Amino acid sequence: MSPPKPFPVPDLDDRRFDELVAELQARLARHVPELAPLAPGDPVFALVDLFAWLTETILYRANRIPDRQRLAFLNLLQIPLRPARPASGIVSIDSTAHALPLPIPPEALLKAGTTSFSTIGEVQPTPLTLRIVVKRRLDEAALAAEGISLDQLRAQYGVEPAAFRPVTLHPGRDRPSAAGTCDGALHLGICLARPAPATQAERVRRALGGVLLNVGLAPDTELEDGLATGLRARRLTWELAWWPAPEDAPQRVQYLPLEVVADSSAGGRRTGVARLRLPRDAEMLRATSALDPQFAGLGDTPPEAPADLRPDQLLFWLRLSCAEEPDLTLGYLGLNAVEVIGQGIARDVLLGAGTGRPDQRLELPDPDVDERSVEIEVEARRAFRAWTRVAHFAGSGPDDTVFVVDSADRSVQFGDGVRGMRPPAGARIRAAFYRHGGGSGGNLPPGSIRELHGASEKLAVRHEWPTRGGVDAESLDEAERRIPAFLSHRDRAVTAEDFAVLARDNPINPVARAEAVAGFFPGASLAAVRRNVPGVVSVFVMPPAPQAMAAAPRPNAGLLADVHAYLSARCMLGTELYVLSPRFVPIALALSLEVVDPTSEQQVHAEVERALLRYLWALPPGGPRGAGWPRGKAVEINELRTQAGRVEGVEAVNALRLFYRTTEQDPPSWRELTGAQALTLLDFELPELMAVSIRPGEDRPAPPRGFGPEAGAAADGPRPVPVPVIPDLC
Repeated sequence: MSPPKPFPVPDLDDRRFDELVAELQARLARHVPELAPLAPGDPVFALVDLFAWLTETILYRANRIPDRQRLAFLNLLQIPLRPARPASGIVSIDSTAHALPLPIPPEALLKAGTTSFSTIGEVQPTPLTLRIVVKRRLDEAALAAEGISLDQLRAQYGVEPAAFRPVTLHPGRDRPSAAGTCDGALHLGICLARPAPATQAERVRRALGGVLLNVGLAPDTELEDGLATGLRARRLTWELAWWPAPEDAPQRVQYLPLEVVADSSAGGRRTGVARLRLPRDAEMLRATSALDPQFAGLGDTPPEAPADLRPDQLLFWLRLSCAEEPDLTLGYLGLNAVEVIGQGIARDVLLGAGTGRPDQRLELPDPDVDERSVEIEVEARRAFRAWTRVAHFAGSGPDDTVFVVDSADRSVQFGDGVRGMRPPAGARIRAAFYRHGGGSGGNLPPGSIRELHGASEKLAVRHEWPTRGGVDAESLDEAERRIPAFLSHRDRAVTAEDFAVLARDNPINPVARAEAVAGFFPGASLAAVRRNVPGVVSVFVMPPAPQAMAAAPRPNAGLLADVHAYLSARCMLGTELYVLSPRFVPIALALSLEVVDPTSEQQVHAEVERALLRYLWALPPGGPRGAGWPRGKAVEINELRTQAGRVEGVEAVNALRLFYRTTEQDPPSWRELTGAQALTLLDFELPELMAVSIRPGEDRPAPPRGFGPEAGAAADGPRPVPVPVIPDLC
């Protein structure tokens, strides 16, 4: 919706030069008739033109009075111009030798051409690199394409298998993602960047004991700075793979949690660095080499290491996971990372001397000063003493050594002696430290930052993730457009539709479907709901997801928390808000049908499965009307038969059986729908299609394997164990 057009502001005087000349000539003819008529070339013409020009310039200035008044009003609102915002990102500083140099202190300077960057925080350079390996799940179709069955894997490994293939992800090129894995984890191989003899590798391993390892993280989708700052931190789990007996019992691996000293990325929600404390006992930093590749990744063991690694190059394994977001997806992961900001640093800049007068102002020499970073020192008794920066002098006394920074005119102001002390006359004043610079010029692609100021030859800068977020200082015209929009407060949730639209359009975590229900109170669980409760709003949300069997679009805890935080800041005072997931009722279908052409039977059966899945799917464009299956709509067998019969190539649907899982018993069991021919759902329930079995002919179809009444509690059998699938050809 476009903003409303402002009321037209007429000029105070709309006369122009030609009109002023004509009016002057008419007045001369009336008041000084002896000068009329004026002949061409008469000197009076020049006087008339000059007077008209002077009058027009005065009218131009008078017509600008409304603009000046508008700016004066905006100044009264005390909403300042936005200063330049620096770009930020992460770079890695590696050790090129097989040794650990001294840590790089904060505020080190880097260069990207003429653009300056400075570091935030400390980094310990290491000769290590990161190899990311995931256990990518293989379904039955993928196994069948390779001539492998689940029964063969059961016989080979003696467990209920969850087949996977190890896939290596390259930082900076591939997205580190646990989606589609069988264990919901990223396995991080910590390796030497370059092969080294075993003695050097062992020396590096021993030097790593107790070291703080910097891991850079970046989200898959970058948010605006204001939104990213207010994000709820995501709890990531960092674990060290430790073998008590790495050579004798390589299958016995334990995962020990690592201490996270600091995490400026909020769990990968924004670009930042996680600092991990490695164990002081370097013997724990060791990966087993006795594991047969056939069993690498079996159960909880790490997957097989990338084939290009030399012996002794892999030092140890870490595992990264997130309980609240099992499909954790990041944009980047890298070692030896440090945060950088697109600003230069100034130190010990002499600004002038105190005058002893009230409200003294001194100018900072650099533009685009970050006022939060300014540190001012004033000479007292032959030594410089630090003064305190405040937002204003309102709460300051005559003895308070405080100052105010105005970034708009890059000045430092001191008190008047009543509110804030005046610097003594003759006392030197210096800026001990401040950051300056910023703007869109700092938004650089990967590989741009290459130089570390004053670095030795044994250090190398690696820039694999772009710097972003740099914005130029706001102009006056931009401020005039922004401030009225800031005061309008349109981003508010009042009606149920407002809640649904805001949840669906939130920029933090994607939502594919959102529905708000006023008065819906879930209580301790959805099974004990109350309705028509005043002041309560419940929002049902679902994330984007591809259509698939047994893969309903359930929101994870992270999505629910993000949407709740986003809506809570936008709803009216007194609203009791709940963000919920619908309850999905598992169902399975069994059909017997006849096809027109027996040669295309398999293709027709596959199309029938897709049609039924699309019809029962919870997200658009699924469902009866393309908006997802409606909450609480009953699932009718006759409608399902109609959908199957509409598929091209189907001659007749002879039978259709519907099975659903009920939680009325413990453990839950499967039942067949009988009698009513419709599965009734509550207004917070949706169907989840688990499986479809189709057989040709007219016989009564058997239920899908594991989803019929005879399955009983078999569906809750042993948990599948990840097992590797080794390809025949490499």
